[in-house]
This record gives sequence, C-alpha cells and structure tokens, in this order.
Amino acid sequence: MDKITIYQFTDPICVWSWGNEPVMRAIDFLYGDKVNTEYIMGGLVEDISTLYDIKAPKEDVIQRANAIIAKNWNDASKRHGMPVITDNFPFFTERYPSSFPQNIAYEAAKRINSKQAKLFLRFMRETTFTMRHRTSQIDVLLNLASKAGFDASTFIDEYTIGHAQTSFNHDRMVCRRNGITGFPSYLIKNDDTNIIIGGYQNLSTFHTVINRLSAGRIKPRRIGPSKHNVIDFVSKYEYVYPVEIEVVFGLDRHQTSLIISELISSNQLTSEVVGNSYRLMIPASQSAKHQLRKNSPQNKITSKRLIEV
Repeated sequence: MDKITIYQFTDPICVWSWGNEPVMRAIDFLYGDKVNTEYIMGGLVEDISTLYDIKAPKEDVIQRANAIIAKNWNDASKRHGMPVITDNFPFFTERYPSSFPQNIAYEAAKRINSKQAKLFLRFMRETTFTMRHRTSQIDVLLNLASKAGFDASTFIDEYTIGHAQTSFNHDRMVCRRNGITGFPSYLIKNDDTNIIIGGYQNLSTFHTVINRLSAGRIKPRRIGPSKHNVIDFVSKYEYVYPVEIEVVFGLDRHQTSLIISELISSNQLTSEVVGNSYRLMIPASQSAKHQLRKNSPQNKITSKRLIEV
C-alpha cells in the first residue's frame, strides 16, 4: 500500500501554522501510521527590524513591528479559531529580534528524536501564542525541551555545538528549491508523485489529495462525534481546543459547543480559559478510569465498534 508523507513548510511562530494544528492533529488521529507528517523549517523572521518597511529609530521600529504582529495574530485567530494572547507583550526585542532560534531548536530536537520533536514543536507554538513567553530565549526552549522528554544537556549540546544550524540551513534551501514563499505550505507525496499546496488549508483538501495519491486505497477512519469518541480524542492528546474537536469530527461551532457543554456538565471534561478560547482536559479523577476502560480486554471490542462507525 502507498505511504503518504505530508511535509509542512513552517516556522514555530507562524500564526497560520498554529491555525492549521487542528488539521494536522485530525490527520494524525484519522489516518494513524498510514500518513506520516514532517516539518521543514523556513525561518519566518530573520530580523524583526527589517521585516517591515518602517523608517524610524530601531527601538521604535521593533515596537511598531510588535504591534503589527499582535494585530495579525488576533485577526488570524478570529478566522482559524486557535487561541492567542497578545496583551502588552513585546515578543521581539533588540536582544531577541529573530525566530531563527526556535527553528534551530526544532532541528536540534529532530536530530535527537523526531517523534518527540513534533511534540516539542507543538509546545513551542502553544507557548508562543497562548502563554506570552518569548520562545527565542534559551531558558524557555530548555523548559519546553524537558517537557517534551528531552535530556536538557543533550538538547543544549545539539542546539549549540551540534549540527542543528546546518540542518536549518538545509531546510531553508529546500524551501527555496520548492518555490515556497509563505507559511504554512505543504508538500504531499508518495513514491511517485509530489503535490505542493500553499497557505492555510482545511481538512477536506488533505482528504482529497491523499485519496488521489493513494488511488483511493488510503482512507481516514470513519469516526462519529459521540461523547465517547470525543473523550478518546482529548485523552490521546491530553488537552485540546474546541476548534480541534470541530475539525476532527466535522462539526460546526454550535454542535461543538453543545457536545463540550454536555461533557463538562457531566464532569467528563474540564476547561480553562486561554486567551480568546479555552483548553479542554479530562479531569484527573476521570483520566485513570478512562484509561482502565480503554485497556480492558472486555471493552476493546466495544471501543472499536463505537469508534469505527
């Protein structure tokens, strides 16, 4: 059977790549190991003081650039639904003028463990957009690397004296070679065919391309939006945002709100406000019970029947 790989050309601080996280999670959840996802770092901001054509002293340029970026992040969030927090936070400064450190950090993580690197990328994105932490700072990167399961000393060695910079340079060349001028963009391929699509994409686009490249042989699981399946989804990723449930189950926002409200009122989910949205988690008291039910031989058949409908 064909194996499909989706390469996302990206930067850890690209707000539209953050907006495409629900789609990337849906692909992972619905296709499993039939579709692989990889990330190619493109380096969005080399120097914030030269990103926009602003004529002013450098300090003023950076301040105005931060204001433009905050507005762009808020506008994008209103469209794609993933949360942002931008209040009174100068993400870029004279000391931290670039997003290249985050790109190089991802390359360092990928060289150590590619699976953990994807989790690390998610943490960088989430911290950038929802926690008002400057993810170009080494202390923040080390924290996130440890959270993703990396040994701190191994990570810092790869980041500072390893080949992470070389890997990043190579990724940027791949972007140029493929004519990538904006993030996110995607290269979707099998053994014989490459398809490049640019910009923020919805899930149906990927369904169509995967179906075409596999001649219909690779299909997503058919999963209904039952409460059980929503809980399984949240449990797999530990916490999610409402739009991620909306995308993976093909719901509209009203339907999503209804099912989330029911799960919260029955204490199967808990929520906390994050910027202009909220984060959903399984309560600690319910998480252990859910895992026991999931792993029970008696319930494995039931779970399969409920999920694959």
